[in-house]
Amino acid sequence: MTSSDVMKVHPDLEYAVAAGQPLLLDLYVPGDSDAAPVCIWLHGGAWLVGDRVTEVERLAQGMVERGIAFASLDYRLGPAGAFPASINDVRAAVRWLRQHGDEYSLATDRMAAWGASAGGHLALMAALATEEKAEDWLSAVIACFAPTDLPARLSRTPLERQILRDPPDIAYLATDPAAPDLTKARQASPLYQRLDHAPPVLLVHGDRDQQMALDQSERMHQALVAAGRDSTLLVLGGVGHEDPRFRDPWLLDVVAAFVHRHLSGEL
Repeated sequence: MTSSDVMKVHPDLEYAVAAGQPLLLDLYVPGDSDAAPVCIWLHGGAWLVGDRVTEVERLAQGMVERGIAFASLDYRLGPAGAFPASINDVRAAVRWLRQHGDEYSLATDRMAAWGASAGGHLALMAALATEEKAEDWLSAVIACFAPTDLPARLSRTPLERQILRDPPDIAYLATDPAAPDLTKARQASPLYQRLDHAPPVLLVHGDRDQQMALDQSERMHQALVAAGRDSTLLVLGGVGHEDPRFRDPWLLDVVAAFVHRHLSGEL
């Protein structure tokens, strides 16, 4: 562990072992906090690639400077992480953080998850497919340019199948691209989960995203509102998929304010 007045870093913490694979997280904690609210970070990468450390320093520092502990996870990828394995990994991390909160000066009675692309999907699924008050319950979710309706993404005409590459959802669901299992796709989609107990959700999407259609976030927002839940949709003009502007300081301010409001009751 390294420490400073600003931030304590706890690297390489093993939060679970899944099918013989150690799963690790890095924890960044405000140095002057006795009980910091916690936001879990879930990287993107189409459920196939990525890790807990790449390009995470700016996010971690930004959250810690705003009084929030930041836990960046590795989760299973590729065939090992196919639905629902990677969602179960997120839940395991939530449980581990709750069990070890006192040890790392964390306030874990209420926790948030923040993810981008596939990571946003996992954040939503971990929250929506868990009963409220369970040990792995999340109190807020931030999902950036996340897939929410996998059946819609799997829909292809014969011509489109010739022209377009199969979406990564095919591998994530371990299904046949010529005849995808739409029942399984619905089971793996945030949009088709029970929404009447959803925690507050912040959806962020760029209107020039060529990898993830904006309507994936728009329809998720509409469904949450229709279910009477707290949902905010922030659309960034002229911004594409994984655009560096998603890490701008003003957006970190928005995410931090959302976390504080729903975890600490602070505006």
